Amino acid sequence: MKKEKLVINNNQFRDIIICIMWPSTINYASGMLAREVGRDMWISGIIGVLTILPFVLLIIYIGQKFPNKTIIEYSEELLGPVLGKFLGGILAIYFFVAAASSISMYIHHLSDFLLTGTPFLVIITMHVLVICYLVWKGPEVIARVGVIAFKAAIIFYLMVFAASLSEIDIGRIKPFFDSGVVNVFKASLQVDTFIGLSPLVVPMLLPMVHDKKSIFGAATSGLLIGGLFFIFYFIVELMVMGPQVVALMRIASMDFVRSIQITKYLHRFESFMVALWYWSIMIQAGVLSSCSLEAFAQTTKIKKRKLLIIAFGLIMIVAAYYMASNRVFFLNLREHIWKYFSLPIDFGVPLVITLALGARRIRNYKGQK
Repeated sequence: MKKEKLVINNNQFRDIIICIMWPSTINYASGMLAREVGRDMWISGIIGVLTILPFVLLIIYIGQKFPNKTIIEYSEELLGPVLGKFLGGILAIYFFVAAASSISMYIHHLSDFLLTGTPFLVIITMHVLVICYLVWKGPEVIARVGVIAFKAAIIFYLMVFAASLSEIDIGRIKPFFDSGVVNVFKASLQVDTFIGLSPLVVPMLLPMVHDKKSIFGAATSGLLIGGLFFIFYFIVELMVMGPQVVALMRIASMDFVRSIQITKYLHRFESFMVALWYWSIMIQAGVLSSCSLEAFAQTTKIKKRKLLIIAFGLIMIVAAYYMASNRVFFLNLREHIWKYFSLPIDFGVPLVITLALGARRIRNYKGQK
């Protein structure tokens, strides 16, 4: 990420946020939520989006106090060099694991449903090479591809709606809060494990955004549109298959797409749907990989970007293989373990930065007095 150049306009910034929000959430989250709260899973999705929104706006407000600096750079200024570098290391690892998780989800689609005869390692290697090439080309290319991904997502959802219209039964999502209000709010934390990385990705991208004045609107619209995408998918899944069926599935989104068709002439079009979905999941993995590399480079002060990308790709192939090859391990990681690592970082880092900024302002005020 070349933060010295303002290379991303607000629409591209919005589209990147959208791509971060929905592609992995419709993947594994629907089955997880259905097992927790059944037909109320879409309500948990709404709560999750509304929970993330103030943290994103807060981190943008803080980032505007430090123009042309990422959260890695101004955290050292606010927390000191030792704690700042520690935070940078944590974020580098966090983005890396999140990128590996995103890559694993796409690999499961290919290896389990479409390319069942292709060696697992071959699929991972090819996908990681695409991600590394995207990172190699830089943020301008990622941003432009993000615009394409947003348009592909719109086509994706129009086709889902058209194919599902004849099978929709609204009674499958009623009554609301059937599993209890407390359980619905608690399940929203599972949604946050998928979308909660937005408050950390945004301050990594902020120095490259062209128009800082309207960035709050771009971020808000990106979060709401991306949230609407996966909430709509949750609702349609429930109304077509019902919560009991969704709860039984590991990758409910793919089984759902395989079960629908547009008229009697166009059916089993999951390959085309995966192709549309791929643009967004590729941008998600590419942005997370870029953030991981940038966090590592800024923390260690290493400037050999191309060498870092090569090393990153090799390590990612190994990490993604061991993370994704065992489906049971990956599902347990995402459903039961990941939240204890991600949620404290998602919500804790913005709060720590806010407290540090507040403490500095108090010290400056007392010094002036």
